[in-house]
Amino acid sequence: MPFDPDPLSSESNDILSSSLAGDSLSWSPWIPFTADKQEFRQIPTEPGLYRIRPVGEEFFMYIGETRTSLYKRLGDLRLELRNRNLMPWADPHAEAACLWAWQDAEGFAYECSAAPLDAMANGRMGMKAYLLYQYRQEQGKSPLCNFGRFHPRYRSSSRRSGNLRGGKLNEDQKDNPAGSPSHAPLSPLGKPGEPGWMGLAWSSPEILAPDKTPATPAGPCLYILSDAGAGEIITIGQSGDCAHRLADLTQKPGDERILQVSVHCPEKTMYPHKLRELETDLIGNYLGLYRKSPVGQYNNR
Repeated sequence: MPFDPDPLSSESNDILSSSLAGDSLSWSPWIPFTADKQEFRQIPTEPGLYRIRPVGEEFFMYIGETRTSLYKRLGDLRLELRNRNLMPWADPHAEAACLWAWQDAEGFAYECSAAPLDAMANGRMGMKAYLLYQYRQEQGKSPLCNFGRFHPRYRSSSRRSGNLRGGKLNEDQKDNPAGSPSHAPLSPLGKPGEPGWMGLAWSSPEILAPDKTPATPAGPCLYILSDAGAGEIITIGQSGDCAHRLADLTQKPGDERILQVSVHCPEKTMYPHKLRELETDLIGNYLGLYRKSPVGQYNNR
């Protein structure tokens, strides 16, 4: 029986095809991480998007983007995974530690495919969100190493500056909560800004100002920040502490626009990776409808 990393599944594998984003992306062939230098040179040298999966499997481990050379990015990553005895640091490649953990646990060998994309960060990162959104819609789950997800029986390494290597958990230790299953993908209902967009119960928009922060619970939330005058959505976000996040937004220096915010607060606590999944569902749906990211979505990245 093929390995199924999550209980959620789908019979459709359309997301795995080279026509994933229509004609806008030109994907390379799948190249094994063990390929020789000549074969690996089929990976483009431009910035763009990339996908990683176990060799021959029909699910993804990671969908990523880079502002530098795809060839160098993926070449550096495969070098990090060659040391079978030492989990990589959480930087500079956020997915490396997670890929190593699954490699160690399941014996996975990886292959990658990449597509050049000549775009600024807003376009490139927006396309990554759209690919993740489409993958979740098709497969009913997320790639195993996106959104901070991790193997349930491993702990992650810290960043290099923290000097704490990750590894396998002891039998008496609880599962890593980042290894819990994906949140089910949101249903593509309605349009951004509407009360029931994506099947969520959004609050009525309220003005956001230093002397007028909306009263919200301290728990997790998704939010939509928009221009009250023009009605344009500026940012779609998430936070594990909604009240603190909105208070922080009121302190940000801005322009002459009057900002307003609408929130959806889950009824219970939610793991960070699930909040990020839902945030990406919202951004991906927005991009699919309007062919662009919200104007302020990636300004600080």
